Amino acid sequence: MILPIKELKKEFHYWDAIGAMIDQCIDIALNLSQSGHPGGSRSKMPILVATLLSGIMRWDIRNPGKTFGDRFVLVAGHTNPVVYAALAVFNEALRRKHLKTGDKSYLNPMGDDFTLHSEDLLTLRRRDGLSGHAEMEGKTLFFKY
Repeated sequence: MILPIKELKKEFHYWDAIGAMIDQCIDIALNLSQSGHPGGSRSKMPILVATLLSGIMRWDIRNPGKTFGDRFVLVAGHTNPVVYAALAVFNEALRRKHLKTGDKSYLNPMGDDFTLHSEDLLTLRRRDGLSGHAEMEGKTLFFKY
């Protein structure tokens, strides 16, 4: 549901905090992997956060293959760390909410094999870890669906 700008403005301070967390995750993942630079990913962060949280994009982080969900296409080369970081931040919030409430609706029905967690960022560009290029499988189905 797309909210009027007046309503969205009330949420902008949260978006700033989320953006800062995403930026930190990008920096940690790229610094640890010693591969790549954060400029492209960090410059895309504000528009990604706005796209995902404004209601303009119909998507469900818990079910990326949901019928009639919008597809996300990343055309900027070598900037998939911003998507990895965003998924990690959002999924961490869901994980904490699940731990607090016990409500399984906060979990991905496809399980952890299809949920990108913050600890997965530590595997960026490492063998059997997150790919340096956008892949459409497992924890990164968001790119496809």
